[in-house]
Amino acid sequence: MTLFCLVSCNDLVKGKGLADAAIVDFHLQFNEGNFKKLYAAGHQELKASATEEDFVKLLEAVHRKLGKYVKDGDGSWRVNTVNFKTVVSVSRKAEFEHGKGTETFSFIVSGESCLLLSYYIQSNDMLVK
Repeated sequence: MTLFCLVSCNDLVKGKGLADAAIVDFHLQFNEGNFKKLYAAGHQELKASATEEDFVKLLEAVHRKLGKYVKDGDGSWRVNTVNFKTVVSVSRKAEFEHGKGTETFSFIVSGESCLLLSYYIQSNDMLVK
């Protein structure tokens, strides 16, 4: 029981920091247009829920309509561990060159690994452009 708590608690404690670092990397890759690389580095559950083509089309549309990522703002986060799987969800306001929106990321954390599980964006600016 103690070993279980050490493993699970470690992921809970480290999860937010790992997710923050993964989001920084996501935005660097996004700004460079490395959408296939982002997909390839994602968790298997991401790949099971979206084809590479669909994922790339989504990010291309965000990039085309909103431009490069500039900075983020206020947001929220949560870390949950169920059945030895730790999921970190982060939702933040995001500013791009040509608009703004709210990005929501989910990551699966295991040890030092933090893999993208899902990415969503809500943006009125994206809809009208």
